[in-house]
Amino acid sequence: MFLHLGGSNIIDLNKIIAVLSLDKIEYPGKKIKEKSPGKKIESLDGGQPKSMIITEESIILSPISSLTLKKRANKGQI
Repeated sequence: MFLHLGGSNIIDLNKIIAVLSLDKIEYPGKKIKEKSPGKKIESLDGGQPKSMIITEESIILSPISSLTLKKRANKGQI
């Protein structure tokens, strides 16, 4: 199953380690780069990032809230 992250970006649900909300924390910007050497950091178009999706290979900053992403991930599951 896949998760739509915004724009034309989708990701396989099995590759996601965590989805974190950026609403409660200060925009991490530089801190993310310092704390995760070797990971590709990708910011999706569409406005200010609201969530951070962590995979083994990369960190993706999405303009879609973590709550919306959770609802999308659970859609169709019983």
